Amino acid sequence: ELSKSQDINAGDGTTGVVVVCGALLNACLGLLNVGLHPTVISEAFETSMLEALTVLKAMSTPVDLADRPALLRAASTSLNSKVVSQYS
Repeated sequence: ELSKSQDINAGDGTTGVVVVCGALLNACLGLLNVGLHPTVISEAFETSMLEALTVLKAMSTPVDLADRPALLRAASTSLNSKVVSQYS
């Protein structure tokens, strides 16, 4: 389901999603095995997500919708995904 969702939303990266998810689940299993409560693990994931969003926002670049060349470069990059490239 995760790889399908990633493929639908981004058109690429499905293998990476499965590998990362597997690693996270394996880490959770280890934490559960040493007695950490599932709520603590869940709260840690939420804290991590919020920190990741902060980092992503800090490294993002604002998009000027009037800058046609920049928009075309962004569109070209997006359209060069695995899914689109295989039908070109």
